[in-house]
Amino acid sequence: MSEFKKNLDQVTELISLPEVYLKISSLMDDPSSQIDDFAEVIRLDPNLSATVLKVVNSAFYGFSGQIDNISRAVNMMGIGQLHIIALSVSAISALDAMDYPGDIVPLKSFWRSSLYSGVLSRQLALQQAIRKSERLFVIGLLHEIGHLVLYTKFPDLARQAIQNAHHSQMSIHEAEYQLLDCHYGNIGATLMARWNLPEIFQRMTAHQPTPHHAVEDKVETALLHIAHAYATSQFSYNGKSLHELIHPSAWELAGITPEVVDNSLDTALTISADMERVILR
Repeated sequence: MSEFKKNLDQVTELISLPEVYLKISSLMDDPSSQIDDFAEVIRLDPNLSATVLKVVNSAFYGFSGQIDNISRAVNMMGIGQLHIIALSVSAISALDAMDYPGDIVPLKSFWRSSLYSGVLSRQLALQQAIRKSERLFVIGLLHEIGHLVLYTKFPDLARQAIQNAHHSQMSIHEAEYQLLDCHYGNIGATLMARWNLPEIFQRMTAHQPTPHHAVEDKVETALLHIAHAYATSQFSYNGKSLHELIHPSAWELAGITPEVVDNSLDTALTISADMERVILR
């Protein structure tokens, strides 16, 4: 094992999700748990309570301010949706607690881009009638957490990879792989495994930069890859065009055209702006 990967293993062991999420995850695994059990856990965390109410009344769900208590919010969202929101808020909280160097990528820009990736991925998955399309939101939101680990724990290597990509024709994941023998998708998948997140989260995160290498979840991974490119173009300009950011195979794998994405952009921007006010602090 390389020295970097040994250090990475040590680092990811120290990044944990908040206790409130672990309680919700435990309830998810308990077949005897009831909706009221979830509502009670949410009520005990003021930040999560406020966020759940804001989310359920946001453009993401479209209830337009009608939901005013946690029990009703949990009933309207359902346990699966509640889990997605709790994981999103908990992951952001855990990762924002790290010492982030502002000279690499502004943290707010990073989360805006990630949030947009999640919203656009979900929109495209809904259009494709993909089962459990809601999970595309949280996978899209978290698919670049490997970069947060790099930026905060290995900033010099992150800067070197960015510089190498800038001075060559390589993409950032290619530059990282050349330097580290892994890229941000692999690093994110490693952290997700530490957090015991579903395997599909890990697979899609690992293969998002290279959707043509995905063996499973090919359509979803290609949609995430495309959404990532549009988000990068929108919020994290790095000098590369959409054509350069999207692998040629992604369109065929996803079964969509650029026109389909273009028709989703305004809605995705509206929803992500609303969610930004709710989730990002």
